Amino acid sequence: MAITVFASPRKLSWLHFTPVPNRIRDPHDGSLQDALTQFDFFLPDRPPRQIDGQYALADPLTLLITPNARVWTGVRQTDELLSHEQFHYDVGIVIARAAARHFMSLRARTVEELRQSFQQAARLHFVTRNRLIQRRYDLDTQHGQNAHYQRIWKRRMAACLANPRSDTLGGFVL
Repeated sequence: MAITVFASPRKLSWLHFTPVPNRIRDPHDGSLQDALTQFDFFLPDRPPRQIDGQYALADPLTLLITPNARVWTGVRQTDELLSHEQFHYDVGIVIARAAARHFMSLRARTVEELRQSFQQAARLHFVTRNRLIQRRYDLDTQHGQNAHYQRIWKRRMAACLANPRSDTLGGFVL
């Protein structure tokens, strides 16, 4: 078996956004934005299994990705803005797939070592790599204002989503 990734929902609508009274500060560059889409992940805490005398994560497991999205009440909720925000959420989905493969390869002599390895792998994927991709995407697209680069990144994402084994997005390792 394996760790599978399940996104709920798969496609965002404005109903998945929490309205907020003020523009939102982007955590990557500090700029004020009309909307912000991040994601949360959840992996059940199940007892590890043993493989050849080493500890590994339980199998099977499902890694759940959910949106953590906000929208400023003073903005027009357009299809273009939603598409830009969908990309941010999709990054979480493709990173989760790469993280799941990494998690399945973890082996350790003790349960504590396995826990530490898991935490390091989660930080690598969900913090470090996520931050790099999200920041580059927003720089290139000027937070969705540059339609040319928005289309380029959307094509990259479509190809990445279509290949469940994809391990890169726009030159960035997931």
